[in-house]
Amino acid sequence: MSDLNIKTALENENTNILKKPLFHSLRVVISTLLLIVWCAVMLLVHLCWKILQLPKIEKCYFVFHGGCCWLFNLRCHVSGEISTVRPTLFLSNHISYLDVFVLGKYVPAYFIAKSEVSGWPILGWLAKAQNTLFFERNSKKVRGQMKVMSDHFEAEGNLILFPEGTSTDGTHVQPFKSSLLQSVELSEKEVLIQPVTLAYTKYKDQPMCHQRRDQYAWYATMPFASHFFNALGLAKADVEITFHQPVTLSDFENRKVCAVDCQQQVANGLHIALGDK
Repeated sequence: MSDLNIKTALENENTNILKKPLFHSLRVVISTLLLIVWCAVMLLVHLCWKILQLPKIEKCYFVFHGGCCWLFNLRCHVSGEISTVRPTLFLSNHISYLDVFVLGKYVPAYFIAKSEVSGWPILGWLAKAQNTLFFERNSKKVRGQMKVMSDHFEAEGNLILFPEGTSTDGTHVQPFKSSLLQSVELSEKEVLIQPVTLAYTKYKDQPMCHQRRDQYAWYATMPFASHFFNALGLAKADVEITFHQPVTLSDFENRKVCAVDCQQQVANGLHIALGDK
C-alpha cells in the first residue's frame, strides 16, 4: 500500500472513529451476552476437569481464551516458536487486558498479576479461575513473592509476566523491572526466559490510527467498564504475537543486563510489527 493510500485510510479512520452506528451497540449487547454464556460454560467445563482430575488442563484455558479472542474480534498472527521447555518465564510487553486472552490462547502458563486485579469485576473472577498468581506492590513482600515464583518453576510450571509493571498505548515498550527476575535466580532448576512482543496492528485491514488504538490499549486512567464493553463492539482487529529466541540468566552478566536485552528484543519486535522506520 502506498504512503498516500495509507494516509487517506488513516484520515478516513480519524473522521469516522467517533461515529458509532446502531450495529455497534447491537454488537456490544450480543457479544456481552455471548461472553456471559461462554464464561458460564467454560467454568462448568473447568470444574468438571478438576473434579475428574483430567491431565493437561491448559487445553481448557486455550479454548477459553480462543473463544474470548473470537468474541472481541481479535485475529491473531503468531511468529517464532513457543518454548516447549519447562519451566519457561515468558516476558511480554503490556498493552491491555486483552493481552491475557491473546497470550492465553497459545501459551501454556499461569499469569502473574497485581493483587488489585483479584477484586476487579469479570477479569478478577477469570484470573482466579485460572490460578493466576496475585502479588502486592509492597517491597517488604518481594522476597516471599519471588520464592512463590521459584517454587512454581521448580515444579516445572511456566509463568507469564508483564515486566514493565504497567500498560502502555502500544507504540513503545517501557523498561523491564529486573527485580522481577530474582525468582529465576532463586530457582534450583534452570529457567528459560522467552521475550514476547504483542502488537495491535490493524483494524478492518487498515493500519490503526491513534484514536482507534486507544480503543484497544487500556492504560493510564482509562475507565475499565466503558472501555471493555466498547471493545466488545469493535470490528476485526489484527494482533501480532512474536516469540523471540529464548535465553537463560546465565547468558548475561546479571539479571539487569538480561532485563535490558529482553526489553530491547521486545521493543525491536514492536517497531517491526508496527512498520516503524
